[in-house]
Amino acid sequence: MGPELPVFTRLAEKDGAIYLDLANDQWEAVEVTPVGWRIISDPPVKFRRTKGMLPLPYPVRGGSIEELRRFVDALDDTTWRLLVAFLIAAMRPTGPYPVLILQGEQGTAKSTTERVLRELVDPSTAPLRTISRDERDLAIAGTNSWCIVFDNLSGIPAV
Repeated sequence: MGPELPVFTRLAEKDGAIYLDLANDQWEAVEVTPVGWRIISDPPVKFRRTKGMLPLPYPVRGGSIEELRRFVDALDDTTWRLLVAFLIAAMRPTGPYPVLILQGEQGTAKSTTERVLRELVDPSTAPLRTISRDERDLAIAGTNSWCIVFDNLSGIPAV
């Protein structure tokens, strides 16, 4: 019998490095350290893959977060900074984790923005969900995804 090891979904931390599972067929991950990042094929942490998990694209050097702005509805600089801060915090392997609430009239691209952000953090076959009234289903959804996106909520029910 071998040693018992922790298993992670999408993100992990070990020895000061962060590992982002690309969820591709080669089981590659992005290793992020204080000196930079690189793609590795044999990360020192174990990841699990859930049924709905989709692969992330290979990262490209030299990009800018500003390239994202045209894909989200951030009409002012304050909103844009909040979205960027959410993305950075959502890519931390340990909490506390951010909760992003998008509000606006119908047709203001809330769902589109949710989909774009979800694709960047944790692509899934079910990018947007409705909130479950069952605590068990909510726990399962939280266990099987790094990021859960609820769409069209007018409030959060007590479960």
